[in-house]
Amino acid sequence: MSLTREEKRILRSLLFKHQDGIAITAIIATLERHAIFDFLATHKTTSVATILEKFPQFHAGYLNVALRSLASQGILTYEVTQEEVRIEVTSKFTAFQRHSTHYVKFDQLFTYYYELFQQPFQFPLANPHKLYELASYLTNARSVLSTDAYFQVEIATHLEGVLLAPLLVYLGYNADLESLDITTFLADASILKLFSLLELHDGNSLTQKGNFLFTKSYAYGVTVSYTPIMRHMETYLTGDFLPFFQQDHLGNEQHVFRGINVWGSGGSHATYFNKFDAVLVDIFNKPLAKQPKGIIDVGCGNGALLEHIFDLIWNQTQRRDDLGANKLILVGADYNKEALLSTKRNLEKANVWAEVVWGDIGNPAEIDRKLQELYNVKLEELLNVRSFLDHNRPFNTPIGSYTDSLLSTGAFAHRGTLLHNSDVAQSLIEHFQKWKPYIQHHGLLFIELHTVSPNVVSLNLGKTPCTAYDVTHGFSDQYIVELDVFLDAIAKAGITIDPTHSYRFPSDQISTVSINLIQ
Repeated sequence: MSLTREEKRILRSLLFKHQDGIAITAIIATLERHAIFDFLATHKTTSVATILEKFPQFHAGYLNVALRSLASQGILTYEVTQEEVRIEVTSKFTAFQRHSTHYVKFDQLFTYYYELFQQPFQFPLANPHKLYELASYLTNARSVLSTDAYFQVEIATHLEGVLLAPLLVYLGYNADLESLDITTFLADASILKLFSLLELHDGNSLTQKGNFLFTKSYAYGVTVSYTPIMRHMETYLTGDFLPFFQQDHLGNEQHVFRGINVWGSGGSHATYFNKFDAVLVDIFNKPLAKQPKGIIDVGCGNGALLEHIFDLIWNQTQRRDDLGANKLILVGADYNKEALLSTKRNLEKANVWAEVVWGDIGNPAEIDRKLQELYNVKLEELLNVRSFLDHNRPFNTPIGSYTDSLLSTGAFAHRGTLLHNSDVAQSLIEHFQKWKPYIQHHGLLFIELHTVSPNVVSLNLGKTPCTAYDVTHGFSDQYIVELDVFLDAIAKAGITIDPTHSYRFPSDQISTVSINLIQ
C-alpha cells in the first residue's frame, strides 16, 4: 500500500499525538481528582512552590514534571528561573478543562493494559469488552462534538492513543517473539470489531491507517513500556513510589516493562545507525596501529548497535583483512541484566562474536577495572559508542556550583525531589569529566535524546514525541536536556566536539536527537 508524502505526514502526526495522549492522560486524571485545575482556573498565574503550599500531598519533583507536560501541550505556560518555576494558564486552558473528564474515563485503560502485559501472551484477548466500551464511547463523543475542533484534532486523538497504542504494542511485540504474522490477529472477530470501530479495518482489509500503525507498532514501544508508571500515577504524584524503583526477586525493574522498552528502542533507533557509518569507516580504515582494539557499547540494549557496527566493519572496511590476526574486541555493557541477555542472544543469532559486562555509565572507572580483569583490555583502548544513555545515568549531586546563565527548560526529579536545573547542568558536566580520561585516545561516538522547550513543542503538536519523552523520562528519574545545554556541558568538561561528525534530528528547531563524536 503506497502512501503519498502528505499521507505519511498525517499518519506520523497521528502516531505522535497518540503518544502525547499516553503521556498526559493519567496525569490529567490525577490532577483533576485533586482539584489542581480548579486552583489554576482561579489563580491564573502561580508557581510550583505555591501549588505545593496548597497541595502538600504532592511530591514536588513529579508534580513539576506533570505540569511541564501540560505546558508542552499548550494548556499552561512554564518558565524556569534561578528562583522558581512559574506556571500560567493559557487561552486553551478553559476549553481543556471542559474536556478533562474524558481523560479521567480513559485513565482506567492503564490498569487493563498493565495487567495484560504482566500475564503470559494469550490470544484471542481475554475480556476485550472494556476496549469495545471505550471505543464506542470515543466514536459517540466524536459524533456529538463534531463541531469542536479542539476535541476532534487533539483530545480524541489522545484518547485513541491510550486505547490503541498499547494493544498494537502487545500484538507487535509478541508477534516478533512468537514469529506470528499479522493475519493471525486479523482472523479473530473481536480484533476486527475493535479495529473497525477505530477505522483500522474496513471489513475486508486493513485501511491505510491500520496498515501504517501496525507496521510502526514498535514506534510506540518505548512510551508504552512505561505503562507501570501511568497505571500508578496517583502513587507517583502523592504516594509511596519508592518500591517501583526496586527490582523484583528475578532482577526485573518495576517501573518499566524492560523487554518491551528494548524492543521498541531497537526498532525506533535503527534510523540513526546509518549516521555512524562515515566515522566508523574512517576509523577502521586507518593503519592498524592507529585503530582502537575494539568497541564497547555502554547501554547495549538488545545489541542492535553492535550488530550494525560489526556488519559495517566486516563489509566496508579494511579491518576485515586483519580480523584473523587481530581480533576485533566487541563488548556490550549494560546496567540491566535482561538487556545483557538480550544482547548476547541476538548477537549469537547474528553470528557476531561479542562479550558482555555489567556496567554503570556513571562509573567508568569500574567498567575499566572489569574490562582489564575479564578481558585484559583497557577502556581507553576501545572506541566508546552508546545510544540514548547519558541522560539515563544515576543522578550524582554535583560537587561544584553551576555559574553559567544557560538553563534548561526541563523538569527534573530524583526520587520525587525537585532538582534545580543548575544542579542538573553541573552534574552533567562532572559526569563527562569522569569519562574524559577514557575517551581521549579513540573517542566517544554517541546518539543522545534531548528535550525541547515547551513553548516550541506546543507550537509543533504532531511533529514530535517530545511530550512523551519528557513524561516517561521525568517520572523515571532521567535527565534529558536541550541540545545546546548538552553540548555546553561537554565543552565545559574540557572535551572536544568533532564538528565534521555532528548531526541533529529532526531539525535545528526541534532537535530531539543528536549524534556527536567527542574526544
